[in-house]
Amino acid sequence: MSAVTLSPAPPAVCLTRSYVSRGIKGGTVVAEGVTTVAEHEVLLQDPDGYRPDRCLACNSGCVHAHCFRERKLRPEDPQADPVLVTIRLFRCAESSCGAVFTVLPAFIARHLWRSWKTVEEVVGRPRSDAPRRTVRRWLARLGCDTSQLIETFTASLSGAVATVLTKPRPPTRAAFVTVMASFLESKLARAFGPIAAWIHRLEAGIRLT
Repeated sequence: MSAVTLSPAPPAVCLTRSYVSRGIKGGTVVAEGVTTVAEHEVLLQDPDGYRPDRCLACNSGCVHAHCFRERKLRPEDPQADPVLVTIRLFRCAESSCGAVFTVLPAFIARHLWRSWKTVEEVVGRPRSDAPRRTVRRWLARLGCDTSQLIETFTASLSGAVATVLTKPRPPTRAAFVTVMASFLESKLARAFGPIAAWIHRLEAGIRLT
């Protein structure tokens, strides 16, 4: 048996493209402090509860409430009913901009139509009721090379974060989550959401899974 270890596969394009690279002016803003449905529902009652203090595209200080959308969160068990969550959208008031932002509570996994709790439960267990193709896809993405994530963090931050990510360098996204969970002093089962939100804050559009 060869002692050579193959390098992790490069991540899928959908994980690596930032809003800037796609020419997106608006996009998603993750409300990192909102970790439960109850907190989310309280903020929805106030038109200013989720309102960004400025447009992230043109830096204008006037952002209007635009509309609501429903997000359907699929549970781990395919036989269970999905959960509907109302999401707020805001629009820049500047006619020359008009960027639209979706404000997403941190417990929802961006683009996955599931909560981070469901994602963590599925990938953390040898057996799961989730569809097999879904499990394979998530595990394959977590097994991908982590170079871009490390570059994103080390280019924006320094000190302790840069140190834990480079000595030694975690080779896969799964290893990256483990290292960052340790740095955040968080249990691994609650680390995906905060880490994904942190990545998105540093380079909007980049995804963890």
